[in-house]
Amino acid sequence: MSTGSSSNACKLLLLGRCLRAVLLSAGIQFQLLLVFLLLVNFQLLSPLDWVSGTVGLICSWYTWFASIPLLAAVVVYGVSLCQQHLVERPYCPTRYRWILHYGPRKLFFLGAHLLVGFLTAWLYTGYLQTDYRHLSYKCYGEDCISGYHVYMLGMGLTAGCYYFVSVHKRQEVSIKFPIVEQTLGEKLRELLYATLARSLVRSILPTLSYTMVFWILGRLVCQRLCHILDVNMDERMDGFFGVVSNVKLLFYGWLLTAQILSNMHLMRSFYGILLCEDLPLVITKQKAAFASEQEITLVSCLGVFNVYVVQCLAANYFYKLAMRKDSKQRAEIFQLTEPGNRPANWRALCDQCLVILNSFTDDLVESMQKISVLKGAQNLPLPQTIDSTSTSIMAERLLLRQYNQLHGIRQIASPPRNVAMDQPADGIRHMPNWCERVSTQLEEALHRLVKRVPGILYLFSEPEGSKTNFLLVNSQPLVYVTQALAQICAASLNEDRYGVVQNDLPAIVKAINKLRGELDKLNSVMGNLRAPSSEFNVLRSAVRRSLYTICNAFCDYLGDLLPPGEELHQLQAFIQQE
Repeated sequence: MSTGSSSNACKLLLLGRCLRAVLLSAGIQFQLLLVFLLLVNFQLLSPLDWVSGTVGLICSWYTWFASIPLLAAVVVYGVSLCQQHLVERPYCPTRYRWILHYGPRKLFFLGAHLLVGFLTAWLYTGYLQTDYRHLSYKCYGEDCISGYHVYMLGMGLTAGCYYFVSVHKRQEVSIKFPIVEQTLGEKLRELLYATLARSLVRSILPTLSYTMVFWILGRLVCQRLCHILDVNMDERMDGFFGVVSNVKLLFYGWLLTAQILSNMHLMRSFYGILLCEDLPLVITKQKAAFASEQEITLVSCLGVFNVYVVQCLAANYFYKLAMRKDSKQRAEIFQLTEPGNRPANWRALCDQCLVILNSFTDDLVESMQKISVLKGAQNLPLPQTIDSTSTSIMAERLLLRQYNQLHGIRQIASPPRNVAMDQPADGIRHMPNWCERVSTQLEEALHRLVKRVPGILYLFSEPEGSKTNFLLVNSQPLVYVTQALAQICAASLNEDRYGVVQNDLPAIVKAINKLRGELDKLNSVMGNLRAPSSEFNVLRSAVRRSLYTICNAFCDYLGDLLPPGEELHQLQAFIQQE
């Protein structure tokens, strides 16, 4: 199966899981509403009437019809989440490119959050007292605007906006594979209990912040609504004490915020749980006439670079397969194909993994060349011979120059010019043309002028280390691929009867060791970059763990795999540390 057909087949499988997540999100709305009504209508003296009355409200026709707008908003939210997971994630070097590519999607996602928050507040206020239930109510025989209702609707919008800003503003949605395998029921039960308990604490800050803002701007909003609806003003929410002293209103607002945050987190987690399920991948595609044409091989799924989730699932499947001892599918990797007796399975899998490793390493090296600290260290001239007495002096000069380049400190004396470099090859010294001199000065003046315009550099310049950050954030497939390759190589000592892995061991070791060296270079400047330290630490630990596995499995044969030199010395150091 080609890469394009594999991508389409995987997208269809993931789309079906997204639909299941939408159904779970729709079903959880009634469960959250049940929890809300149980807390609001709590009756200690008559528990049977309390429970039966709440269940009757949930099962009533009013609830089913009133929930239709919220369920429609949940579907819109689910579509936006599905789009976030299944679309390609290109690198945007500037903020302007990021706004063009991700801006419409982020705005649509923000609108879905606001819609779900507003409709949740509108639905929940329908079960409260009369002055909470409608936008206008009868006060002293006249129609008045309900400040309580306005407060609750604004709280719903604020909760949706708060969750979007705190979770989805800059970060892309991602899936986290569980460490311990659990059934779907166990995952859902654990997720529900943990989310409800965490949201009660997490909702305190947005509730208090919104209350302070409503105290300042709430009266203006209510006056505007009174002018539009031609009703009187509600004086109950007037002043600071009128808002803060209403304990019931604050309790309802806090409870509503906790429900909305729980709802958002549960819907997002449903996608993560269902998308983490293993794909039905195979190592060797069957060639029988009755075999299904929709079989997806592991190699073709690893080659889907345009859908990040698909590659993560394939890499995780490869890692689980490599960790299973005496597995029939793992044995298929070392088998020879008929006819021809060629290691087609291993050859395709090894080539694909090396393409992933080498392409990531090359992109990382290219991105690190744009980092000023590393670039300055690479451009430093190294002496031909270094005396043992001058080693400490050279080290101090090197560190001092790196510090000056990092903080923009110029030297007091200009560096000596190299006469041999200034003299042209033909020995004739040419004077620069006045046109070139004037054009160079104009270009430099225009460049300085553009830098002074506010916002130009912010939008159209590439931040330092942004490409490196992008690669580290999307490095989850590398974490699984490197460890899986190391485990397969270590297992080949006992399971590879035909020696199909031996010829590729030097290339695998060199690829992983090269990536380790670049990560070690990056580790020295991680404190100066706004890089995701957690992803970097996970990737670096996985790469070093892979080298530990290979080096300790082939400790007696490292001299045969690699020629004598610095690389062999580095790998032998791994054995000594073990």
